[in-house]
This record gives sequence, structure tokens and C-alpha cells, in this order.
Amino acid sequence: MNCILEDVIMQKDEPVTAGSKILNGFKSPITATVVERLLASGYKIAGRAETSEFGISGENLGAVKTLESGAAEYALCNDIFGNYRKQAPMSNLCYIHPTYGTVSRYGLVQTAASMAQIGVLCKNVTDGLTLLSKIAGHDPKDGAMFGEASYSYDKPADGIRIGIPAAVTAKADESARYAINELAGKFQQTSVELDYFDVYSQVMCILSSAEISNNISRYDGIKYGNRAAEYRGIEDLYVKTRTEAFGIDAKQAAIMGCLVLSQDYYEKYYDKAMRIRRLIKESSRFDDYDIIALPCNINGDNNALFALAALAGLPACSFSYNGQGVQLIANARHEHLFKAVWEGLSI
Repeated sequence: MNCILEDVIMQKDEPVTAGSKILNGFKSPITATVVERLLASGYKIAGRAETSEFGISGENLGAVKTLESGAAEYALCNDIFGNYRKQAPMSNLCYIHPTYGTVSRYGLVQTAASMAQIGVLCKNVTDGLTLLSKIAGHDPKDGAMFGEASYSYDKPADGIRIGIPAAVTAKADESARYAINELAGKFQQTSVELDYFDVYSQVMCILSSAEISNNISRYDGIKYGNRAAEYRGIEDLYVKTRTEAFGIDAKQAAIMGCLVLSQDYYEKYYDKAMRIRRLIKESSRFDDYDIIALPCNINGDNNALFALAALAGLPACSFSYNGQGVQLIANARHEHLFKAVWEGLSI
């Protein structure tokens, strides 16, 4: 059973670049907890997969190409912005984004830490959850984890209620709406309102840029990674190294992050976004439904489709159904429902 690692997950003495020139020549001094647990469970690491710079954009998803080619059965990735959840169904693959705090982030190159969670790219949900069960569980090296030592995704699940947010699915094309309604029709179907959906993307952008800006500030050309060849003084070294080595997406995130964290804009943007994030989490109650079903593409802001899981720390799973990308979101630590849906659909 071969698994590849997105180039943001560390393995001791192996190069890791996070898709950025700023980390050229860097070799990891540690092995990520997820890698240690994979190896202990009999999985083999088959290599590393190219990624976009710090996983910010949806380009260079080498893990998808590797699984499509058959060179590996699984990949471990960090899907903050929904890049893998969107692409996986288009390639007839599945992506499982687990509950925040159930899989250790120790050994993961940090970007937006409060949203980062290592997940599984796979060919079917059942096998993906089997792998997930091997890497999930408390790790004292990660201070933001639940206390359970392990998780079982084989729990029985009867009477699953699928919530469909009509205001969102109305923005998808007819074939996507049909696929979601047919999927929900195999279970119990209900309607659901996604409060604050119109600002999901803005909140995600503000908070992630602030965290990315803070995390990539450590790359200065002094201790490791790329360093400018010519410079005069320490400030010139910082400027030239970062100018040469950061791509446009990282630069934009860094600039915006500095802006929203600045004294003049902190309350107006960052603090307000944090307050709305709490409201978004509190509004995801799962009282009248067990799973939210969303399309993977709409006419409008697609980033909003993938923001809820990251902002609220919820598990999500995407796959192709009737040729259309479908994303399922469940309550925290309810990934077993994905298996029940997948097997109930007999895909």
C-alpha cells in the first residue's frame, strides 16, 4: 500500500519545499507524526508530490496526477482552501478532510495553522477512512488536538439526514443540482440554511492571510533555505531574499496579512472576521440534519463552498456522483457518516 506525501509534510533528512523557492535546499530535521504512524501500520512512502506555494493556489496538485497514474493508492495532503476537494471528483478520486484536531499537524509546514488539517486523497472513501484511522489520534506534540487516542470510522449509521442548502445549490448548474438531489433522495432529505454563506470567502481570506503572513515571516534567508546572492546589510538581505524567492500568491497573502493585522485595520477586519467565524461555527448545529451536501462548483464564489469545513473545524469529503463533484460536511468527529453514505450509494 503506497502513499505519497504532499510537499508540505516532513520526513527526516528529506527535502521539503512547500512549493516555494524560499525553501530550496532545506532538508527536514524531523519526521511528521502522520508519517511515523503510516510506516508503523505497514504503509510505504512512495515519494513526494508537487504542490502550489504553501498550498495557497489550486495549481500543481501533483498528488492528484500521481493517483491518476496508478503510481500510488493514497496521498496525504493539507487542503485548507478546498483545492483537493474540488479537483478530486474531477479526477474520479475522493478527498477526506478530517475534523480539526483529530490528526496531528506535527511535521506539517505551517501556513494557516487554525485551519490546517492533514487529510487523505484516495480512490474510494472506505479505504481512505481505513488509512485515516491509522494516523488519527492524540499527539502531545500538537497542542490543538482532541484527547481521544484513536478513532473508529466503522460505527453504524442509520437514518442519515442529508441537508441541502437550496440557496447555494441554486447557483450550481442543473446536472449538479440533480446529482445532489438524487444522492439525498437515497437517505432522508431536508432543507438547511447556511447562515453567513455570503461572507464565508471574505472571512476565510482575511484570517488565512493573517496567519500565512505571520508563519512565512520566519523565512528570511538567515537560518535555512534560499538566500539572495548579493545584499548590503540585514534589511537588504531580507528584502532581496523574499522578493526573489516568494511567488505572487505568498506575497499577496503576506501583504494582506500585514494590513489586516495592522493597528489601523485590526478591529475593522481581523477582529470582525474572528467574531463572524465564531458565529459561523455556532450556526453549524447539526440538529435537524446529519450531513450537509454541497456542489463542488457554482456560478459565483467557489471559495465559499470549501470555507465552512476550515472555519468551523468540520470534516468534509468530496467525490464524484453521477459525474458531478459532491462535497459532504458532517459534524465534528462524525467521519463515519461519510462511509455510510458512500457504501449506501454503492459507488
